[in-house]
Amino acid sequence: MKKYLLLLLAGLWTCAAQAKIIPGVRLGLSYNQLTQIVDEEVTYGGRIGFEAAGLLDIPLSQRFSIVPELAVASEGGAYNYLYLFDDMMITGRHSSSYLSLRLPVNMVYKIRFADWQMGIMAGPFASVSTREREHHEWISREFRRFDVGAGAGLYVEYHSVFFSVYGRTGFIDKLRQKQPFESQVYQNSVALSFGYRFY
Repeated sequence: MKKYLLLLLAGLWTCAAQAKIIPGVRLGLSYNQLTQIVDEEVTYGGRIGFEAAGLLDIPLSQRFSIVPELAVASEGGAYNYLYLFDDMMITGRHSSSYLSLRLPVNMVYKIRFADWQMGIMAGPFASVSTREREHHEWISREFRRFDVGAGAGLYVEYHSVFFSVYGRTGFIDKLRQKQPFESQVYQNSVALSFGYRFY
């Protein structure tokens, strides 16, 4: 099985080289937030996580390229909850942590300065996360595992090594079960990464 997998990876690598597709990897830290709007005020709770990704830089011209990624990231954060239980209003704060498998596809505009290169990127993403739930004595509810959203950022590259800053926001409310007076909760993050492109 390992032999066939290695042969498949070698074949994909050869195809990428012939098509001038540039593979790469990146690894970094992220600051993740679960953001909500309460009484017209944005509140959030954050946590530090990590991101690891493989990418393919597919040139469209000298300036533009499409860069899909396959990333694993630790996400989560914290948010405030309100419950009406036995005619009592119960408030608190829930912290969460989960892993996500994310597929972003970015359009990149490249600017070159001698040996340096800068890229401005933006695009949509889809992600699937591991199971996460909010559990109390009186209720238990699960998070939505699927999310879609968009992100934007930039990178600076020198001799195949690059540093990137990228922010993204999800569009799907993470809370599956809600009470009428509860706010929506969205996953946001900002990632700082180092990476390498295999020219």
